[in-house]
Amino acid sequence: MEEKIIRVSGRVMSRKSKVGLALSGGGLRGVAHIGVLKVLLENHIPIDMVAGTSAGAIIATMYACGYTPLNMQTIAENLDLSKLVDLKVTVGDLFKHGTKWLLSGKFRFWSVLPTGLVKGDKIEQYFETLWQRQTVRDTKIPLAITAVDINSGDTVFFTTPLERRRGILNARYYNNSLLSDAVRASISIPGIFFPKKYRGMMLVDGAVKNNVPTDILRYMGADIVIAVDLGYAGQPNNDIKSVGEILLQCIDIMGREVTLLKGEQYADVIIRPITGDISFKDAKQVKLCVNRGSETAWKKIDEIKRLVPRQKLPRI
Repeated sequence: MEEKIIRVSGRVMSRKSKVGLALSGGGLRGVAHIGVLKVLLENHIPIDMVAGTSAGAIIATMYACGYTPLNMQTIAENLDLSKLVDLKVTVGDLFKHGTKWLLSGKFRFWSVLPTGLVKGDKIEQYFETLWQRQTVRDTKIPLAITAVDINSGDTVFFTTPLERRRGILNARYYNNSLLSDAVRASISIPGIFFPKKYRGMMLVDGAVKNNVPTDILRYMGADIVIAVDLGYAGQPNNDIKSVGEILLQCIDIMGREVTLLKGEQYADVIIRPITGDISFKDAKQVKLCVNRGSETAWKKIDEIKRLVPRQKLPRI
């Protein structure tokens, strides 16, 4: 791997470039990250640190804890999503919220609706089976997971403790959090999941502000940043038929603009698998999505290798 010359207290020293991998949100399409990881590892591209948002936070955390791409794909193919969804909203809930709205004097229609449709307790329990009681301090390589405090608007980074401290505007950092808490916060899509309550905050999906967390990798000391973007690519959507779909499309559009700006500023290589047409009706779709990630990564591998030369083997 490429070595850089630096000066420390007047002495000339060399260090190897650190490579960071940023994995975006993308819902079920997040399994495409597995295919990208496969290709990077097959080509001996070192991953010194990893950051993830939403679905990318799940894959990033699994990799940082030692799961291989094969492990991840097997888990994804055998996952029964219906067992992880705990719907909270009933007619009684809507009546309760509606009554509260009428009596409060705050005449806002949206106040009738609860803070989410899915409680998220079951999926958080599932995360605990994957990572037990591990915290962000316990991962095998440095990790960062993003969320957003809906009350303050601050970005929240759950990160491995590192010496380097270069501030990011309107951001907070937590170094002792359980992985299950951090990832549950990061996947909390507004309007779908109940926000994650954590230390007085109400945390929602990191994609609200930072769908491809490249900036935190630079903060953590990465010299080379590879980004995988599964977000909205600007393709037309003529099937929007509900308030929820309008909300999600608006989030996608806003997120795309932020992603494009941050990508240009912080990422050296951006991999954008095309996965919008995949429906996930069965396990075969998981394999298809993983393959899409692999195919796109292969198209970028020469560019990546030019940035990250293989480490020279010592002479025997």
